[in-house]
Amino acid sequence: MLDVLRGIALLGMLVMHFADKTVDVTGDAANLFHRYISLYVDGRFFAIFGILFGVSFAIQLRRADARGERFAPRFLRRLAVLAVFGVVAEVGFGYPVLLGYAMWGVPLLLVRRWPTRSLVALLVICAASTALYRVGWFAAQAAQVGEQQAQATATAQSANSRTVQQDMKRDLNSADIGRIIQARMRRLSSSYTQPLNFTQYTFLPSDTFTLFLLGLLGFRLRVFDQPATRRWAIVGLMTFGIAAWAVSEWVLPLGTPRMPQSGESATGRILLIHLAYTFFLLRTDWLAFAYIGAVLLLVSRTAAWLNAFAPFEWAGRMALTNYMLQIAVLDLVFTPHGFGLSVTPWRGPVWAVGLFLSQALFSRWWLERYQYGPLEWVWRSATYWRRPTRLVAASD
Repeated sequence: MLDVLRGIALLGMLVMHFADKTVDVTGDAANLFHRYISLYVDGRFFAIFGILFGVSFAIQLRRADARGERFAPRFLRRLAVLAVFGVVAEVGFGYPVLLGYAMWGVPLLLVRRWPTRSLVALLVICAASTALYRVGWFAAQAAQVGEQQAQATATAQSANSRTVQQDMKRDLNSADIGRIIQARMRRLSSSYTQPLNFTQYTFLPSDTFTLFLLGLLGFRLRVFDQPATRRWAIVGLMTFGIAAWAVSEWVLPLGTPRMPQSGESATGRILLIHLAYTFFLLRTDWLAFAYIGAVLLLVSRTAAWLNAFAPFEWAGRMALTNYMLQIAVLDLVFTPHGFGLSVTPWRGPVWAVGLFLSQALFSRWWLERYQYGPLEWVWRSATYWRRPTRLVAASD
C-alpha cells in the first residue's frame, strides 16, 4: 500500500515539474490549466512523499525493535547515503529535496520514543515555526535597535534576498554547464551555511520535519497498516485536510492584515498578520490527507484496488531510482545546457504521464528479475554495512 502511495506521489510531482516548465501562454485554456495545478497539484504530492518518509521511519523502527537490533547507527548510515544522493540531485540536476530529507531525518531519531501527545505538541510548534520565528525575530530586533530600525532591516533583507534569487536564477538558466554547476553549489552552500535572518528559513522545521512527524503519528494511529479498522479516523483526517485546503485557498487571511503605519507597533502588527494566517497551521498542502485517505479506504475495502493501482506500486517500489531518473530527464530535456525544449499547458501532463508509465513498465520488468531497484540496492547495501556484490535476482 505504501508503494502505491509512493507511486502516486511520483506521478504528482512529475506533473508539477512539467507544469513548472510550461511556456507562458495566455488564454482561457492556459489559465484553467494553471488554476488546476495551483488548486490540486502544487505541493500536495510533495507532502505525500514527505509523510511517507515518516511512515517508513516508523516501520523500520518497529522492525528493529522486534529483532532487538540497534536502530540509530543503521538509520544514520541510511541518511548519510541519502545525503550523497541529495547532493547529486541538487548539484547535478538542480533539485534539493533529498538533501533536506537527509538533514531532517536526524531529529526523528531524537523524538522516536516520545509519547504521542508530546509528538502532537511538537508537530504544532514545528508547523508554526516559520511564523513564530518571524514574530520572535522582529520582536528581538525591535527590543535591541527599535521598531523602526527593525522594520528597515527586515525590508532590506527581503530586498537583498530577492536580488540574490534573481542573480541565481540568471546563472541557473545559463547554457554553460560549468556556470550552472557553480551556481547550484553556491545555492546549496548558502542554503545550509547562512545565518538565520528575516528571510532565511532552511533550518526551521516548518515543512519537511513537519511532514515526517505527520507520517510518524499516522503510523502510531494505525491508519497506514490497519486502515480497515481506522476508517473513521481516516475520514476525519480527510475532512480536516479538505477544510484546511478550502479555508487556506478562499478564506485566509482572516481579515485584511496590513503592514504597520506610522506610530503603530510594528511587532504587534506582524503578530496580527500571522494570526490572520493561522500561523500557517492551515495550509493548502493538507489536501494531501484527502488523497492519502482515499487510497487507504479504497484498498482496505477490497483487494481488487491493489490490482488497479499496480502501475503505481511498480514505480513506488523503485521510488528513489525513478525519482533520480525523473529529475535527470527533466534537466536534460528542458534546461538551456540540455535540449532546451519547452512544453505548452495541457501537453505537459501528457508528457508527464507518458514518462511515468514508461518508468512503471520498466520497474515491473526490473522487479521481475531483481529484488530491488539499482539505487535502492546501493542504498540498502550501505545501510546494512555489507560489501555490495551483485543485485540479487528475485528467483534466488
